[in-house]
Amino acid sequence: MLKDKENLEKLMAVVLRNQLADQLRTYLRTLEQLEQEKQEISSAIKETMEEAKREGLDVKTIRRIVKLRKQGRDCFEEEESTLNTYLTALGMR
Repeated sequence: MLKDKENLEKLMAVVLRNQLADQLRTYLRTLEQLEQEKQEISSAIKETMEEAKREGLDVKTIRRIVKLRKQGRDCFEEEESTLNTYLTALGMR
């Protein structure tokens, strides 16, 4: 009877280990796929910026506009107001 209990515990340990391995493989496949997609998106962004630069646009300004649009209008206006206040204080406006 003790032997059966030991065998059952060993079997359960193997089953749990296999379940964990399957779970990990699933997450790893998903993460690897997302990393690949992220790389493709980064390449597309880089190509788009290079194209804008070839067209004579200022890429640094485009990046700033993208950042500001993400923030939302209220946050943008607050940041712009603070920037203007600081520039005025420094005599730069």
